[in-house]
Amino acid sequence: MQLVVDKIAKSFGVNEIFKNVSFMLGKGEHAGLVGVNGSGKTTLLRCILHP
Repeated sequence: MQLVVDKIAKSFGVNEIFKNVSFMLGKGEHAGLVGVNGSGKTTLLRCILHP
């Protein structure tokens, strides 16, 4: 199984959180999501889990 994310974006009104996010994780691969507080890490994961 693989995870493919292609050009997703999220904004709250005029506040753009992220845009054009794309990546692919293959079977057995691992990834880390690192960023400062409030940078959109949880929002990104929620967008992937609940499209």
